[in-house]
Amino acid sequence: MQQNNIKIALPTDSKTILGGGNSFRRNFIKGLSFIKEASFVEDYLQADIALITSATMVSKETFRAIKEKGIKIVTRIDNAVRDSRNRGSGMSRLRNFSLKADRVIWQSEWARDYLQDFIGREDGVVIYNGVDLDIFRPGEKVLDFGGRPTYLFSRYSRDENKRYEEIWYKYQLIQKNNKNAKLILIGKFSPEIIEYNFDFFNAENYEYLGVIDNSQKMAYVYRSCDFMFAPYFNDCFSNTYLEFLATKNENKLFDINYSGGTPEMIELFNSKGREYFSLERMVKDYLRLFEEVLEKK
Repeated sequence: MQQNNIKIALPTDSKTILGGGNSFRRNFIKGLSFIKEASFVEDYLQADIALITSATMVSKETFRAIKEKGIKIVTRIDNAVRDSRNRGSGMSRLRNFSLKADRVIWQSEWARDYLQDFIGREDGVVIYNGVDLDIFRPGEKVLDFGGRPTYLFSRYSRDENKRYEEIWYKYQLIQKNNKNAKLILIGKFSPEIIEYNFDFFNAENYEYLGVIDNSQKMAYVYRSCDFMFAPYFNDCFSNTYLEFLATKNENKLFDINYSGGTPEMIELFNSKGREYFSLERMVKDYLRLFEEVLEKK
């Protein structure tokens, strides 16, 4: 039987505002506003169900407190959690949280194939991300970057898997053949690379916009660029790519690295279209699983 007004918490002990887990959390809370059967609660101890959006965002103490209160827990898994960035406990925490949760949700089929044996659970389901289609929508170019065409590279992590070095080299080749092209760079880079012109040395035409934490401004940038470089290696299901695709309503990713969950995303976008990636669809998929979890004694 369907429960009315399921109270859902998305606990976090993280102080950062950027990153995939935080983006998902913001999107999920907005998506809940479209659903009358459920609502977000800030206090996880008052929730019917707690969704762990990322194992790195919740402490062991918080997880234990939720468990001891008897609140149902669902853990979302998107990729391996590097031990080198989590004091040696990234993957052990992910596995521990997942084994103790009532259910797990995989971000993509690739993530399930990659990590299911390690996690040790076969009852998980795949639910794909959505993005805010009210903001990330097609429209006129509102920013003139002065390049034809204009290429975009965006990363909100300095993770080497984002592969800036690849686009650095490939854009040099593009610039050699087309002096009118321009590269737009957004996100986190080392102070040294910023100071020294992103290692460009032949008067390449580029512009660095810094870190943009405003979704509307980011949408303006997406709409104003012609292509987005897509070199991420083994990315599970990039929100950055999804947001860009949603503003184009067609696949304008450029020089794609077909690893991780990226091929899945592109296939889904091409077959199901932009509307499939709405926040409302995503949250409804989560809610169906939550109802199953709450009905199970």
